[in-house]
Amino acid sequence: MPITIHQDDTIIASTFVVEEHIFINCKLKNCRLYYSGGPFEWQNTSFENCQWGFRGPAKDTIQVLVTLGLLKPGQVPPQNIAGASSKVN
Repeated sequence: MPITIHQDDTIIASTFVVEEHIFINCKLKNCRLYYSGGPFEWQNTSFENCQWGFRGPAKDTIQVLVTLGLLKPGQVPPQNIAGASSKVN
């Protein structure tokens, strides 16, 4: 699967599969992000008013957390993640 690198961008109202993009020094606003549980890379990136969707193993993990009582049914991650920085190899 090809990876698209976004660097020093402000991205508004776009849709992404998280595993297919690298975000470096970016700001995402009003975007939809889908995560399936694979490797990803964010560096110094913020997410403002973004909606998250979980598929595959990521969705299964959310369901386990709800079953164990670690997440409430319908609870979602914070919508505004300022300065998120993560690098996964």
